[in-house]
Amino acid sequence: MKKILTLAAFLLVGVAAFSQYTMEDRIYDYIDAYKDMAMREMELYKVPASITLAQAIYASKAGTNRQATEANNHFGIMCHTNEWQGDTFYETDNHSSDYCFRKYATAADSYRDHSLFLSQRSRYVKLFYYPITDYRSWAYGLKEAGYSGNPRYADTLISIIEKYYLMHYDRKVAQKLGDTIALKKVNAPSPEMITEAPKPAPAPAPKQESKSKNEPVTQPTPATATISEKAKEEPKPAAQPAKPATPVTTTPKQDKPEPAAAPASQPVTTVPDGNVPKAAVVDGKNIFILNPYSVPFKQAYYPYTSRPVYENNKTRFIIAKRGDTYAKLASSMQMSEKNLRAYNDVYDDSEPIEDEVIYLEMKSTKSSVEYHTLAAGDTYRYIAQKYGIQLKIIIKRNSGAISSYGVGDKICIGCK
Repeated sequence: MKKILTLAAFLLVGVAAFSQYTMEDRIYDYIDAYKDMAMREMELYKVPASITLAQAIYASKAGTNRQATEANNHFGIMCHTNEWQGDTFYETDNHSSDYCFRKYATAADSYRDHSLFLSQRSRYVKLFYYPITDYRSWAYGLKEAGYSGNPRYADTLISIIEKYYLMHYDRKVAQKLGDTIALKKVNAPSPEMITEAPKPAPAPAPKQESKSKNEPVTQPTPATATISEKAKEEPKPAAQPAKPATPVTTTPKQDKPEPAAAPASQPVTTVPDGNVPKAAVVDGKNIFILNPYSVPFKQAYYPYTSRPVYENNKTRFIIAKRGDTYAKLASSMQMSEKNLRAYNDVYDDSEPIEDEVIYLEMKSTKSSVEYHTLAAGDTYRYIAQKYGIQLKIIIKRNSGAISSYGVGDKICIGCK
């Protein structure tokens, strides 16, 4: 009897060990099958491959749950009926809308929709400011943005990434893109470009001791810094455009007391003469333009364009080229023309002129610059574009039409 119980216990332990190995093996097989797809999506949409793979492994149970096997849905993305027009899949037989998931023709379609899902929603835009290899910030950013209701979602993704060395696929893509910079910023193992996830050997073998709990013994590869990392180290400029040509209709009010202008907290970047920001007058409208060869603003990251993108008052913008229209720019930036015009306070049929500043997102409501001294021809829109602050905020903070002010008067920008 004792022998029978011992044999039964041995069999149970053996079955449990076999089950654990089988799931582990499935995960490695899944990584092998989809790592190239994740890296390709990373090249195109700048979502770290490690994050994509970890999310897919977690959501689809390494491609084994019903969503993955019957609907090619590897990320558990739900229908969101207001925007999803494709096929659907239901976890229950009663087709409850609470359990409606997107259904794809192929796994590649699922991976592409995942990239679009993250890159086209404003609540995830903060993620694209992180270094391309900073999977930890991405994991916590996804949780903060509400991607999952699991309170340990970020820790789960990080655990998967570090257990299966998925961060090395990020590094592989980063080196291909020439974006090797932020690599040493990442608190993660850094073997010299391991391109395959390590697989378990058929039989146990002695393991080399690591120098730390989460770090293999191999040494990190030296790296330089991405544009986003460089930008954080550079002083943020407070550019001062030259005076526009069109005069205001009023005369200076010499008897009006002027509030003391607070000095800008941001240092001004010196640029060669003739390259400073300035105004152009087109059809009687003052336009804020920049010389594209010497722009006194730091560069920023934006996922939908290869054109240089800059940042003014934490708001990203590009410099218009000859022939640009709001329709063309909106299409290339994957946004609506209506929104792009609204970001730039353009509510008529006018189009950008060459070298004009075009903001790619809603401008800020705050500014470190407290006052602007009116020059001849200044308008509220010109001031809003210059300081990267919403036009309605400028109008709200200053009583009366701008024509009621005179040259030399102070206009409130970020004053309290």
